[in-house]
Amino acid sequence: MKIFISIASYQDLLLPITINSAFTNAKFKENLRFGIIDQCKVKLDFSKTKLKDQISYIHIDPKDARGPCWARANAQTLIQDEEYFLQVDSHTVFEKDWDEYLIKYIQTIKKYAQNPVISAYPRGFEIVDFEKKVFRKLQEEDHSTHVMVVDSEKSFKDEYFSMQKGLPSQSKEIYKGFLISAGFLFSESNMIEDVPYDPHLYFEGEETTMSLRLFTNGYDVFHIPRIPLFHCYVDYSNTAKRPMHWSAEEDKDRSIKWTKLQAKSKDRIEKIINQKLSNIYGLGSVRTLSEYKEFTGIDIKNKKIVDEEKAFSFKKLYELDWKRPQKRTFLW
Repeated sequence: MKIFISIASYQDLLLPITINSAFTNAKFKENLRFGIIDQCKVKLDFSKTKLKDQISYIHIDPKDARGPCWARANAQTLIQDEEYFLQVDSHTVFEKDWDEYLIKYIQTIKKYAQNPVISAYPRGFEIVDFEKKVFRKLQEEDHSTHVMVVDSEKSFKDEYFSMQKGLPSQSKEIYKGFLISAGFLFSESNMIEDVPYDPHLYFEGEETTMSLRLFTNGYDVFHIPRIPLFHCYVDYSNTAKRPMHWSAEEDKDRSIKWTKLQAKSKDRIEKIINQKLSNIYGLGSVRTLSEYKEFTGIDIKNKKIVDEEKAFSFKKLYELDWKRPQKRTFLW
């Protein structure tokens, strides 16, 4: 059971840590293959590493980078015959036997759902000593299922875009959700054939539109207990701080500024949601936005939250039996 690991990195000193952690902690190392888009000033050399034959690596000058979605879309083009697809950020560390753990969960869910996607915000880790590769895992003893909801204070803060957040459930059950985390996305590889990343998006709206496209194409998001990896959300040590693509210093030498990419991206998000984009990057035809509203409490087209106990707290969704198929409502 081969796994393709997609990593899009932007000037991230933790990228080699992420690759090494995924490889050394995998139970079946020979079944991994990495697709790396590395947007940095210094190209990495894998020729003397154990995984040299298991990595496809593309180096891009930072001034030519066009944002996270563009990089993730390019990483997906490197997949070959792998059965599973894992997308993570370039500042991630893995637990032992993470590969076996994720495959077992998706195989369990596949007994009841045809097209499952496992996703959520992972627990975090902090850098203690970057030079000595010492890290501190946060919430390490929290093995509960973390679900994803809309941040009630930042819903529709910028047109269709809302901030998201993770909530510990205090339970070790599987839950069917409605949002994805771009920093941890695991599925069978047919997902990227049906719902590939849109290279024309920039950053904001990435997770929102991907969630909608997955849902309308008949895919279901699931949250599982004890996600077996950790994400560096903030580098408080300031020893591996990475520049952001949209910073003024990074943008000064580019022919196309990030603000133009962002403006084009916002127009594209509007086309996606209003079904004016009819290609593979648009919404699917298996389920509707009305069904999404019914399931999630989010009226995305009218920019309204219609059920806070679904959208903000997940309260009503905890009560659902994820093994039962979702009813079709056909509300238009």
